[in-house]
Amino acid sequence: MKQPMTREEKNRQIRREAKATVALFLLCFAWHVGFGYGLSGSDIRIWNLPLWWIVSTPGVFVVAVVGVAFLLKKVFVNFDLETEEDADDK
Repeated sequence: MKQPMTREEKNRQIRREAKATVALFLLCFAWHVGFGYGLSGSDIRIWNLPLWWIVSTPGVFVVAVVGVAFLLKKVFVNFDLETEEDADDK
């Protein structure tokens, strides 16, 4: 059984999770905008849709799903926000 986390450890973990989530958002934003504008001059079409749309819109969905799966496996930790002192007060 894992030892309960202290308040400082919980706050550190919350900050770590928030930073990782913001980093994933920025990656998705850069992917979507970068490929959207970067490939906009291309005349390549897939299923009669421009390449920039295929790579930027459904592509960012795939990046986001893979990124969230990674965050859930490697970054996020399941812990109770309520401290033992708070539980004793009730």
